[in-house]
Amino acid sequence: MGLKSVGGKYDGVWVNELKNGNTAYYINYRDDTGNVVKKKVGIKTKQSNFTVKDAYDYLIQAKHLIRTNEELPKILMTKKKITLEDIYLDYEKWAQNNKKSWEKDRGIFLNHLQRFHKQDVKQLKAKDFEDLKNEKLKDSSPRTVENILAITRAIFNHAIRNELIKGFANPISNGKVRMPTVDNKQLGFLSKDQAKTILDYFQEQDNQRLYQLTALMLFTGARFIEICSLTWGDIHWNINQIYFKKTKDGNDRYITITDRVKSILQELELEKHNTDLVIPNSLGTQYVQMPKQWQAAVDKLIRNNSKAGRNKITTHSLRHTHASWLAQAGVDILHIKQQLGHKKIETTMRYAHLIDDTRHLATNKISF
Repeated sequence: MGLKSVGGKYDGVWVNELKNGNTAYYINYRDDTGNVVKKKVGIKTKQSNFTVKDAYDYLIQAKHLIRTNEELPKILMTKKKITLEDIYLDYEKWAQNNKKSWEKDRGIFLNHLQRFHKQDVKQLKAKDFEDLKNEKLKDSSPRTVENILAITRAIFNHAIRNELIKGFANPISNGKVRMPTVDNKQLGFLSKDQAKTILDYFQEQDNQRLYQLTALMLFTGARFIEICSLTWGDIHWNINQIYFKKTKDGNDRYITITDRVKSILQELELEKHNTDLVIPNSLGTQYVQMPKQWQAAVDKLIRNNSKAGRNKITTHSLRHTHASWLAQAGVDILHIKQQLGHKKIETTMRYAHLIDDTRHLATNKISF
C-alpha cells in the first residue's frame, strides 16, 4: 500500500501495511549532515506486537544520538515511568561537560529535591514547586530558593529538549511558579561586638566548620559559593593573598589574607585529605549552602533577628558586613567595588551612605 505518515504525537514515524497483514514501521529524520534518513525499525506480526510507540522510541534515540553523540540511557527507552532522578542523571552527564558549576547543581538536587526523586515526572505540577518554594523560604534566603527553582527548571528543559520525555510541559517555566523576590538592597550588617559574639560562640564548638566559614566570609567579603569553591591553588602564600575566580555574578580579584584568615587556612591545610577544596564538607565535597545550624544559632545570639525583615542577619550579611566596615573606615566606593568583585558600580552604591558619614566628619574637621 506504500508508506504513510502516522503524524500527530508520533510525527516522524511512518507505516507500511504489507500484503501479508503485517505492518512495517519506519522512522524519518535528518542526520547530522542534514540529509533525510528513512529507516525501518520493526514489523508488527502475529508473533511480535511491535507498536507505533516502539517505533517512536527508536526515533527519539536516533535524534538524541545526533544531538549529543551519546546513546540515550536505556532506562529512558524502556521505562513507562520516568522519574526526576532518571532525567537528572542524564542532565548531570551533560552538565559535567558543559557547566563549571555542575557540582553545585548536584548539591541542589540532592539537598533540596529529595521528595521528587522517585516521582513520575509527568505527575509533577506547578503547585508542587510553589509549595516547595514557600517551605524553603522559611529557612533559606530568596536567592537560594531562586537557585533551587532555576536548576530544577533547567533539568526539565534538558529532558524536553533531548526528547527524554514527550507530551510534557515544564511546570516551572513561563511564570507558572513565580520566582521569589530578591532584595538586593538588603543592608543588614553586624556591629563589631555582634560579630565577635558570633565568632566566639562558633569557635567554642567542637566542630569548627561554622566558625571557619563565618570568619572566611566576614574577613574576605567573598560570597559563600566563592569561599566554598576555593582550591589550594587559589591560596598564594608568597604574596599573602587569596585569588577569587571570575563568576557569572562577579569579577575575579585578589584579597589580602588577614591574621585570623591565615590561622584558619593553616588549620585547614593540616586537614587536607583527598580533595583540593580548601574547606570541604564532611563528605569531602563542596558545600552548596550554609548548614542550617548557622542561622538557628545567629537568631538566638542576636535579639529579634528572626523578625528583622530586610535587616535580618543571614549568611549573605557577612559579605554586607565586610563592605560596610570598609565604608565606615573611609574606603572609597571604587575600592569597595573591587574588593567585593561587583560587576556594576550601582550594586556597590548601596554602601555609599556609610562613606558619607566619614565625609561629614571630614567636613567638620576643615571648618573654622
